[in-house]
Amino acid sequence: MKELLENIDKYLALPKDHKRDFLDELYQYLVNSNATAVDYQKVKIQSTAAICPDCKSENVIKAGKRNARQVYKCKTCGYQFRETARTFVYRMRKYPLMLDYMRCMLEGKSLRACADEVGICLKTSFEWRHKILAAIRALEG
Repeated sequence: MKELLENIDKYLALPKDHKRDFLDELYQYLVNSNATAVDYQKVKIQSTAAICPDCKSENVIKAGKRNARQVYKCKTCGYQFRETARTFVYRMRKYPLMLDYMRCMLEGKSLRACADEVGICLKTSFEWRHKILAAIRALEG
């Protein structure tokens, strides 16, 4: 995963057909390592100092756990957040299904086909697709 994350600049410079190959490789890596969509966020928060998504301060402390997930509190502004704050998986209840959904998207399946295969409703499929596309657009600048 580290190699893939270090090469994000290379990803952004790739032509469209190569970006799909990269995403396929990333998906295969995550599937083979039994990773979930939140795993990257957990690694990120453990490997670097936590930063408040509200005020960007590094003056952050652990503030307990809720539903077995670590909660952080900014001592500067008082904002409480989890490692998924302001990411596309924030408040997502079925995030373990996200990788399967991304695979369906990469295969070019329709919203309804993705929803049926993953086991989510059509409205959720629509929302997830837009979250994923918005996250990709944000990466591409």
